[in-house]
Amino acid sequence: MIPTSYYSMKIYYSHAMPIYGTNQELNEKKQIMKKFPKSTIVDPGTLQDNPEKQREGMEYCLRLVQTCQTLVFSKFNGKITAGVGKEVNFALKQKIDVFELNGSELHKIIKPVEYLSVMDTISLPGYFSNR
Repeated sequence: MIPTSYYSMKIYYSHAMPIYGTNQELNEKKQIMKKFPKSTIVDPGTLQDNPEKQREGMEYCLRLVQTCQTLVFSKFNGKITAGVGKEVNFALKQKIDVFELNGSELHKIIKPVEYLSVMDTISLPGYFSNR
């Protein structure tokens, strides 16, 4: 059971870039809203055209993470990709609550996660198929 203190807040939705704009993204957002009703999802995928994000990349995303009370992330092909891993571990250092979304289940994460390097991330099968 999710405590009611999680209901009206900003949630950073950390997910791999190939998920951006897909049915998987839509389904994951629906699951997040089921678990955290009345919350606002901060989705970096909707900010691809933002000049600040284009210029600053990951630093911009990490600043967005700091504006949220919770981070929810998903894996891509069963792996934590480079950007997602950086965001997760950054959130944990900032004492932001972190949850892994796996299907319809949320699992609280309390320890730093291991994640792929940038090279291993972009080498994943299907990484560039949706972009």
